Amino acid sequence: MNRFFIGIEGGATKTEGVLIDENGKVYVTLQTGPSNPWVSGFDNVAKLLKQLIDDILAKGETDWNQIVSVGMVLSGAGQPESQTNVRQQLRLLNVDTEKVSVGEDLIGPVPNGGVVIISGTGSNCVVYNENGTKKRAGGWGHMLGDEGSAYWIAHRAIKLVFDHDDNINVSPYDLTKLKDEIKAYFQVEEMSQLLNHFYKNFHKDFVARFTQVLADLASNANDEACKALFEDAGHVLGAHLRAISPSIDKKLYEQGKLRVVVVGSVFRSWKLLKPGFINGLTEKNTLPFNRVELVQLTASAAIGAAIWGARRQGHLLTNINFSKCFSILDTIELSN
Repeated sequence: MNRFFIGIEGGATKTEGVLIDENGKVYVTLQTGPSNPWVSGFDNVAKLLKQLIDDILAKGETDWNQIVSVGMVLSGAGQPESQTNVRQQLRLLNVDTEKVSVGEDLIGPVPNGGVVIISGTGSNCVVYNENGTKKRAGGWGHMLGDEGSAYWIAHRAIKLVFDHDDNINVSPYDLTKLKDEIKAYFQVEEMSQLLNHFYKNFHKDFVARFTQVLADLASNANDEACKALFEDAGHVLGAHLRAISPSIDKKLYEQGKLRVVVVGSVFRSWKLLKPGFINGLTEKNTLPFNRVELVQLTASAAIGAAIWGARRQGHLLTNINFSKCFSILDTIELSN
């Protein structure tokens, strides 16, 4: 009987699941809605995850008995209590959770350890050392954190206009284009009508997607206000990496080079982020490494989730070289 492994990677915007074998061959890839339990509710997320598993089994023409493990790495599941709650809700739906491991979404890109920065709808930064220790910075959601994320950038853009119009904090930039794009995207005639999108019909991912409009303004229209927003985002993301740097094991930066996996839609605008990122990374304390290699996944993080879930069940998928599933975004030389 063939043995298979399921990996599920979920965020505030979408969730992806894969079915792989021990050699890393992908038999099924499926996508569904968001699965952050703090946003969608633990019971709703459990239903979504169970349905995703059922759909993967059906499409792969696979029996549950052939599944060795299920690795779920989810946004909002970084705390033990959250992981326990997800498992409890799955058990209520008659899911055999003995095969299921639940962890945070940052594990997906680095199932065998490493450093990862996520900046999509939300943001987070973490190092997983070989000895089992970890250190994170950020990841507290849009009410308490998410600095440098798409939601954070969009929110700051809107606040910039409100504060300028209120004469609280007058912007040095011309905000005409920005204001027009805000009204067009949210389909309002007056800025005051935005209250409906934030206090009555709030959808975090919808607000976050406005950041793509801001990226276009910065890149194609050379809008100074939008360029400054992205530079600020880069600065705070660089500061996240600086914050965890003392906790990064030396094995991760042999010969002085640290590989950092960057994930999320905001990094599509890397040229806009880069000046701020370098400043945020290098200010204040001296860094233990002298070069940073930023890389991006060329495979699904759900495959990483499957590898991680298998290891948690005592199965090392040594035939899968996940370290090759990356392309280089940029290399930053540092002068410490």
